[in-house]
Amino acid sequence: MLTTCSCGQLVDDKFKQCERCEALHVLGLGLDALEPEIRKAHRALAELSRPERFQDNEELKNSAADKLQDINSAFEFLTATSTERGQLQRPKYLSISTQPSSTASQNAPAKVEAAATVASADNATPLAIPKPIPLRQHWQKAKVIYKRTRLFLRIAAVLVVLLTGESIWTFLRANHSDQVASVSDQPSNSKPSDSPAVQSAPPNVSNPRPIKIPAAPEQILTYITVGTTKAEVLAQQGPPTSSSQNLLIYGRSSLYFKDDRVIGWRIDTASTPIRVKLWPHSYVDPKQAHYSIGSSKDEVLAVQGTPTAFTEDRFEYGDSVVYFRNDKVVSWKEDPKSTPLWIQ
Repeated sequence: MLTTCSCGQLVDDKFKQCERCEALHVLGLGLDALEPEIRKAHRALAELSRPERFQDNEELKNSAADKLQDINSAFEFLTATSTERGQLQRPKYLSISTQPSSTASQNAPAKVEAAATVASADNATPLAIPKPIPLRQHWQKAKVIYKRTRLFLRIAAVLVVLLTGESIWTFLRANHSDQVASVSDQPSNSKPSDSPAVQSAPPNVSNPRPIKIPAAPEQILTYITVGTTKAEVLAQQGPPTSSSQNLLIYGRSSLYFKDDRVIGWRIDTASTPIRVKLWPHSYVDPKQAHYSIGSSKDEVLAVQGTPTAFTEDRFEYGDSVVYFRNDKVVSWKEDPKSTPLWIQ
C-alpha cells in the first residue's frame, strides 16, 4: 500500500514520510531548506550532540552518540549526489526508534536538565532550559495583543453585524413576498368571512416560493495541475500580469489552456514560483532513487518530481531536459548548475 508524504511524493505506508522529508525532520528543517541551511543545521546539532560532553553520565553519552549518528546519516543523505543517493539505503535513525514516543516525552525533561548540569560542571556552554512564565506576564502580553488588534476586532464585529442584518432582511423580504403572492392568488369575487377566526387565519403558504441560496464559492486548489479550470487558477493566483484566450502570464511564468483548462506550463521558479504538480499514473517503487534509458514518465516523475515545463516528448527541469519517445526515456541534457538529474 502507498501513502502520500507531505511533500506530495508517494511512499510505502509503513513510513510516515519520504526519505528526504525524514532527513530534514531529523535536522529540524522545513521542506524548502537549501544546502547552506542544511550544512549550518548539521554543524550546530553535531556540536551540541558530542558524546564527550557527557562523560559523567553514561546514559546521556549513549543518547548523544545515537543522536550524532542520526544527524550524520541525515546530512550524508541530503548532500549526496543523485548517483550516490541511488546506492544508499534508507537511513535508520536510532534516536527515533529506540523507545516509544510516550516514554521519550516523559524522560525528555529529566535528560535535558541532567545534560545542562553536566555541561555546566565541565565548564562547557550550558543548555538553555526555559523557565516558566508567570501568569502576570501572560496577562500583560494578552493586553498588549488586544490593544494592537482591537481595531481589527471592531471592524470584524461591524462586518459580522452588517452581513447578519443583510441576511435577515433578505429572508424577511422573501417571506413577505411569498405571503403577498399567496393572498393575490385567491379569487377576486370571493366574499370575506364574517368570522373573526377566519379573518385572522394565515394565508395559504402550503407551496411557498423557494428562497434563493447563493452558490458556494469555488474550491481553491492546493496545486495547479493538468485539467485545472481557468476560474480555479484565477481564484488561487489572482489577476495575471497579462493574458489571452489560451494563456495566463504571471511575471516570467506562463500557464497554457485549451477549452479553459490547463494543458501545460512554463514556470520560472526563481522569479515567479507557482504551485504546480504532476502525479504518476501508475505504481512506482518508493525506494527507486534514480532513472535511466528506458524508464517511464511515471518513474521520472516519482524520482525527479514535477517539471518546470513539459511537452509530449520532453520534461524540463530548469535548464536540464529529459527526452522521451513512446513515453520512455531516450536521452537527457543535464545542467548541474540549474537542476541536477537523478540519472544513472
